[in-house]
This record gives sequence, C-alpha cells and structure tokens, in this order.
Amino acid sequence: MRVKRPILLNAYLSSTQRLILAMIDALAPGLPPIQTAFQPVLSLSHGAPVGYEALLRATHENAPCSPEAAFAVARQAGRYGEYERACTLHHVRRFNRSAGADSVLFLNLHPDVLVDPVHGPALADDLLESGAVPERVVIEILEARQETPTALATAVARLREHGFLIALDDFGAGLTNLGRVWDLRPDVVKLDRELICKAVSDYRNARSLLRLIDLLHDIGTFVVVEGIETEAQARLSADCDADFVQGYLFGRPAIDLDLEAASIGLSMPGFGMQFADARKLRRIADLDELAPYRSAFGLFKEAWCAGRPPAEAARHFMNGEWALRVFVLDDSGRQVGENIESDRHDYSRRATFPLLARRTGANWSKRAYFRDALLRPGQTIVSEPYMSSSSKHLCVTLSVYVRVAGRGFVLGGDVLFEGLCRALA
Repeated sequence: MRVKRPILLNAYLSSTQRLILAMIDALAPGLPPIQTAFQPVLSLSHGAPVGYEALLRATHENAPCSPEAAFAVARQAGRYGEYERACTLHHVRRFNRSAGADSVLFLNLHPDVLVDPVHGPALADDLLESGAVPERVVIEILEARQETPTALATAVARLREHGFLIALDDFGAGLTNLGRVWDLRPDVVKLDRELICKAVSDYRNARSLLRLIDLLHDIGTFVVVEGIETEAQARLSADCDADFVQGYLFGRPAIDLDLEAASIGLSMPGFGMQFADARKLRRIADLDELAPYRSAFGLFKEAWCAGRPPAEAARHFMNGEWALRVFVLDDSGRQVGENIESDRHDYSRRATFPLLARRTGANWSKRAYFRDALLRPGQTIVSEPYMSSSSKHLCVTLSVYVRVAGRGFVLGGDVLFEGLCRALA
C-alpha cells in the first residue's frame, strides 16, 4: 500500500528550505541550463520500447557540456542536490507532455542526493507533485561509491513505499556489485556496456554473461543490457535471456520523444525474426566437436569394465587432442587410484595448491557429474564447464555409472574447455 505523502507547509519549513524550494521552482537559475534527451529501453520480445531513459543535455558558458561537467559546476557551487532535483523535474515535465500511457520513465539519480536529509525526501515530494505516476517511474541509482549503505537502503525503501520502481546502473564494471543488489533488491539491474562488448567476441565470456543474468533473475530483478550497437550484441542479449536492451542500434538519445522510431529496426524485413529465433548458447553436450571424445569414452568404459588396466583402457580417449585425464570413483564419490593424465597439457595439470594434487581418497560426491551419473546409470553424462581442482583451467567431464562384480563405480574423463572453445568462437 502506498504511503500517503506528508504535506509540506511553508510554516514548518526553515528559511533555507523555503529558499531551496523557490530555486527548484525556477529550475535552478545560475546553473547550467537543462535540456532533456530520451533514449528508448526496448523489449526484444515485444519489439517495442518498454520505456525511456531521460538523459541530461546541458550547456555551460554557451557551449554544450557533459552531464558530469554540468554536475561538477553544481557541486562546486554547493548546489548539487538542488540541481539534481531541477533536472529531475525538467525530465518529468517533458516526459509527461509526450509519453504514452504505458511508457515508463527511467530517471538517473546520484545516491548522495537520495541520502541527503533535505533533498532526498523533498525529491520524492517533487515527483509526486509533478503528476508523475510512481509505478511508471524507475529511479535509476547511478554507479557511485556510497559510504553509508544503510542510509541508501532507507532512502530506497522510502521511494518504494511511494510506489516508485528502483534500478541499479552499470552493474558488473564498477562499484555496483552483487552485495548492493542483495541489499537493495532492485526491480531492474542495468548491465554495464563493457560486459556485452567482451561477451560478444568470446564464448567463455558469453557463458558467464548468461550465468550472471540467470543469477539476477533468480534474485528477482529484470535485466537491461546497455550499450547495444550491433546485431550480434542484440542477438547475444536475446540468447542470454535479457529482458530489455538499450543502445545506439535501437535509438540514440533524442530531444524529441519519438514513440515509433525505436521500433523501426525491429520491424525491418527479417531483422526482428533473428531475435525471435535466437538460439540459446550451444550446450557443450550438443557439440559435434565433442563426438570423438564421447566415442572414445565409450571404449574406455567397455575396456575398464572388461578388466583392462585403467591406462590401457583409456588409450583411445587419451589420444584426443584436448583430453586431460581419466579417473575412477566408487559409488560414494571417493576416488579409486590415481588419475591417468595426458602428457600434452602439462600447464593444465598443475594443481594450484599442493594438497589438491593428492587424488586417491578424495571425495567428489558433490560434483554434478557424479550426481547426474548416479541418476542415469549407463548413460554418458556431459557436464557444464567448471573449475577443476586438479588444475587452474576449466574442464568438461564425461561420466558414467557402471556396476562391476556387484560394486558401483563412476568413470570420468576430463576435456580441456579452452580447446573446445576454439570450435565455438
């Protein structure tokens, strides 16, 4: 239930507060003149903008200046909070005149203003008095060092009580981290553009991006991928199941809020279908490049069950270019004997910590490849890439549960993930 806004009566305001309110009404005279540009935030699933981010386009001394420079002038004058509120009101008024009923406004706000004892509560009052519908306003908390996280959490809770939505900006490349997401429980997290730039050219990074978005969804937040400039970046965003995208590919910031322009790219013949048909990142188990290792692992299983010594039984598997090792576990997950190691990838067989080089007697029952093998006896299981304790590198494990002489065993074979990545670039 929305908390009713307290009425601000001039009789209860100090002279300083009355002066601040008067300045806000005049849109901060003496500070860099304010202009608003809007950039669409799109849903690829719908092919249309879910909302627009309001961006400051200011001038100083009759020349355009960046938002950082404009706010630096305001901070130097001791009027940062006042200028932030003036910008916010200007953005809202422009948006109210042009936006459709279902459009959402994303407003950038610095955490220093949100936690300010005067400007923080007053900013919420400004928004409510402006006629903005709180449920259609996303307060986007800028990426900045915050020395008082408790105060920020309190300020966010106050905004949420009024009905405003909360977003965190620039996640993944700066100070905005998972701890802040847990503390503030935002409705939206915007990923820094650096992440998509690095993920689009590297399969390992792309998988990490997919896992990150899955994690944020598990926390309960929508995800925006920022900085989309190419079709490949947009397609990867769809592959990773991002909710929304934002970037020059779909619209540069514009003074006039154009409700149709952002959808033009998606409506071009064949363009939108590329995103509708975007496949998820290929699973390792589905790769044709893994087929020789599957076949050789089957030969290892047959030979080992027939009583051949492990090194002899694993001969075909170990001939694979990216094969690392084979090993045997009992049905409790405890390792039986030492690994049979490849001599091709010595750099990948060096354990980070000496203790981890001791294989015999180690218990691997918590590994997914072991648990999945027990659930599907006789079937070859292919794990997702993971960090092996036997080396510093990611590997993929083939495993199978077998029974020999009344006892259960899980056979395993590791393949170097970096090698497989070359087929996925």
